Amino acid sequence: MITDKMVDLNRPDIVLIENKKALVIDIAFPLNHNLPKTGAEKIVKCENLALEIKNVWKLKHISIYSLVISAEGVVTKNS
Repeated sequence: MITDKMVDLNRPDIVLIENKKALVIDIAFPLNHNLPKTGAEKIVKCENLALEIKNVWKLKHISIYSLVISAEGVVTKNS
């Protein structure tokens, strides 16, 4: 994503923008014992990008979701 300021994570997996709203989805595939940690890290990393997208596109609302699927098939969703 092209933003006005440099952000650490500027390549989320999925970004949907429609009607002044946006949805940022980041997907990870860690081992089972890293599921909660990985989901929380993904959301923290995407916060700066979400603010920049909101400013550049002049959006009213933006949501960040982290979809974490373990190597053994366990799925968690953090929002």
